[in-house]
Amino acid sequence: MIAFVRLYALQAAAAVRMSFADRANFALQVAGMFINNAVFLTLWVLFFAGFKSVGGWGFADLALLLGLMMTIVGLCGTVFGGYRDMAISVLRGELDALLTQPKGLISRLLARESLATSWGDLAGGIIVLGLFADLKLADLPLLLVALTAGLTVYLSAAISFASLAFWASGARSFARDLTDFTLLFSSYPGSIYEGAVKVIAYSILPAGFVVMAPVEMLREPGVRSVAVVISAACGYAALAAGFFHLGLKRYRRGASVA
Repeated sequence: MIAFVRLYALQAAAAVRMSFADRANFALQVAGMFINNAVFLTLWVLFFAGFKSVGGWGFADLALLLGLMMTIVGLCGTVFGGYRDMAISVLRGELDALLTQPKGLISRLLARESLATSWGDLAGGIIVLGLFADLKLADLPLLLVALTAGLTVYLSAAISFASLAFWASGARSFARDLTDFTLLFSSYPGSIYEGAVKVIAYSILPAGFVVMAPVEMLREPGVRSVAVVISAACGYAALAAGFFHLGLKRYRRGASVA
């Protein structure tokens, strides 16, 4: 396991260095994403200036949600950036060369790229959590649990969406759309979702387990809320691994993509 983690760290570090290659372009992408997040946060500041709460959510709660989302997306893109093009890799047949290498196919696909824009997300998320989310030093352990679990669920969902490429050529754009919809659902207070939309937010597009359940855990810590967050992370990780390897078996048999 130590050797596996070390190998992944070396691969991810190489991808990060490649993203730094064109420094001017890197700086522009980071700044652009940071400004985009700042504008989005400003819109919510203006909203809460007129409306003090939304379904029981105050500005600090919304800042916590946005801070978690930005940080999770930032971490995911910087060290697991290959998730964005995983479906494309499957459709182009790029797995053929990787299958001849040692085990750890998913990890090698994830470590292939580091997204420059994600550094802007990461910086913005840390600032929002530190300045606006009303967190205390005592919340740090639960915050780390929330970030780890949320990242696991988000990344697992993205892998599951990308795995659709083993069955359908249209998954190239569809996988990205589903991932983007998950982010969209994660950008608004959980209290606005009801009925069928809430079911979707806690299942197919698991925004509920990416940020909403972690927010609840941080605001009302307890055995139940911690168990829900950790169980969701384990469940979605198992689902993603199972779905990917099911598709991989089909790929190994040489089945054509519809």
